[in-house]
Amino acid sequence: MVPFGGWDMPVTYAAGQLAEHRAVRNAVGIFDVSHMGQVRFTGAGALAFLEQIVPGDLRALLDAQSKYTQLCNEGGGIIDDLIVSRLGRHEYFAVVNASTRVGDVQWMREKARELKVADCNIADESDRWGMIAVQGPQALGMLDRLIAGKIWSNTPPFTLHAFEMDGAPHFLSRTGYTGEAGGELLCPAELAATWWKRFLEAGAVPCGLAARDSLRLEAGYCLYGNDLGLDTTPVEAGLSWTVGWKKTAKYIGRDVLEKQKVEGVSKKLVGLRTESRRPLRQHDKVTRNGVEVGEVTSGGFSPLLECGIAMAYVQSDAAKAEDLQITSKTGSQPAKVVKPPFVDIGLKKS
Repeated sequence: MVPFGGWDMPVTYAAGQLAEHRAVRNAVGIFDVSHMGQVRFTGAGALAFLEQIVPGDLRALLDAQSKYTQLCNEGGGIIDDLIVSRLGRHEYFAVVNASTRVGDVQWMREKARELKVADCNIADESDRWGMIAVQGPQALGMLDRLIAGKIWSNTPPFTLHAFEMDGAPHFLSRTGYTGEAGGELLCPAELAATWWKRFLEAGAVPCGLAARDSLRLEAGYCLYGNDLGLDTTPVEAGLSWTVGWKKTAKYIGRDVLEKQKVEGVSKKLVGLRTESRRPLRQHDKVTRNGVEVGEVTSGGFSPLLECGIAMAYVQSDAAKAEDLQITSKTGSQPAKVVKPPFVDIGLKKS
């Protein structure tokens, strides 16, 4: 157990990281992600407010649809990344990171006052919900068996579905952070242990932070605090696809992002792979001809590829170089620039 975002979190369970990682790639694993924050926006002004604080275009969302986006400051720096779902015409639901949740909500409320937003209530519901991620090629089948009323394997990714069970409201989110199919069950916090036991009894393998990190890294997913932060923008992070370039709202950070789109950026986030089994680590230096050109932001060992993989910010002119080296205290090794995902993940297959 380790401290993480204000919570005590499991690094591994009895099976160990490699077994947990393989369970998610081959069968089904579960993660207690109750540390994530949940924020609800209600009122006729909810959409107009959200459109002003995120670069993503939320106007086309239909009920139960979700979108990945960010909160940016005036300089385009990423305050947090989040998933926003539409529950109804005047109701939206966001899942934010644990370590930034309190600051996010405070920032949102301050911006609502500054922008003189009318009719938008911002409610932090994080203490209300427990959250269990069910991931792997057998995950949707398990959800079909345990949750009646809908064939979850027929629901599309990036949706959020409400249902009632055990006399209480629940949600099933079809997003994920491993690259495999599955969903995230949001249940009343007092029912989280009950659901955890149900998944275990159905055959799911409990997984900790170590497997969660190696899985998301193989999938090429960014981690806030490592690959994303106040000193990076969505354009630099390769997240231009999440920006609503045609949206009409004047959102915070828009001028900077549009300038970067036109003029380019000085650094880019890239994927790196070595031929060695030595794990790569955050803050390892990326060099070219003996000159530092970047730094690893997330690194580790890929259980599937059996080699070191990493995400790193490098100077833009080095983003396609074929002669990069990764240098640490233990020495240097060649690294190849690759486009994530690093492995053939289940979601990519579908």
